[in-house]
Amino acid sequence: MIRTIGILFLMTLMLSCGSKVETEVINPMDRLSDDVSGDVVRKAIAYVGGWDTWENKKDFSFYKNISAIDSTGAVIRKTRQLHQYKLGPSFQGRMTWKVGDDDFVIVNNGAEAKKYKNGIELTDDKSKNEAWNSSYGSNYVIAMPFKLTDPGVILSYEGVDSTTLSKPVHSLKVDYEKGAGSTGGMHKWWYYFDLETYDLVGNYLDYGTGHSLTTYETFTKVDGIRLHLKRFSYASNDKKEKVQLKTIYENEEMSFDNQFKPSTFQLL
Repeated sequence: MIRTIGILFLMTLMLSCGSKVETEVINPMDRLSDDVSGDVVRKAIAYVGGWDTWENKKDFSFYKNISAIDSTGAVIRKTRQLHQYKLGPSFQGRMTWKVGDDDFVIVNNGAEAKKYKNGIELTDDKSKNEAWNSSYGSNYVIAMPFKLTDPGVILSYEGVDSTTLSKPVHSLKVDYEKGAGSTGGMHKWWYYFDLETYDLVGNYLDYGTGHSLTTYETFTKVDGIRLHLKRFSYASNDKKEKVQLKTIYENEEMSFDNQFKPSTFQLL
């Protein structure tokens, strides 16, 4: 059951098979339809390094610097998190950070996700939700556009959007089948790609009780894969307008194939 606690933790789509189990090995690229929507995703994946390069990555780590912004544009809080993910054959994740003198850890072993403060499990509903949603959601964001090949994804090409962002872009609406991953059928996304390169430019999210608009600002290449360095997250509305800059995310020290020990993803 999905628990909704905010924009950051709403972006939580671990798109495994959901309630449907694939009994045969399927190349994820073969799930893409033979139409414009599938073609956009294929070109986007090719631009950032290609599926063959991505599927050979075993794990990934990076530091995420999170700056919370108030209504005047001032930074009111900064958090630096270490993210460590096992990418295949099944997802596992670990996030660690400090707030003042307190140490926080989220561990997702693929079956359970828990949040800890100073080594003690937090059992309140908000912490339980954050452990689940944040671990899957952060992986979902960093793994775009590859995640658009997951089971249960429904793609619809909506043409060229000339109003949402600062330039015309390909607009791709992304729905999810009910039961796909953790939020299938609950949220609606729009992903935006450069008209010529098909680079990821931004996304818009309708999560039922509100809206957010994200712009991808800078990128770098890591071991053959193009990844975003900085993105801006805005509160938005049903017209896909920027209402207020809420958060700036900046990624550092990104690396693949760190050969994590199994204990990295064990619950404490």
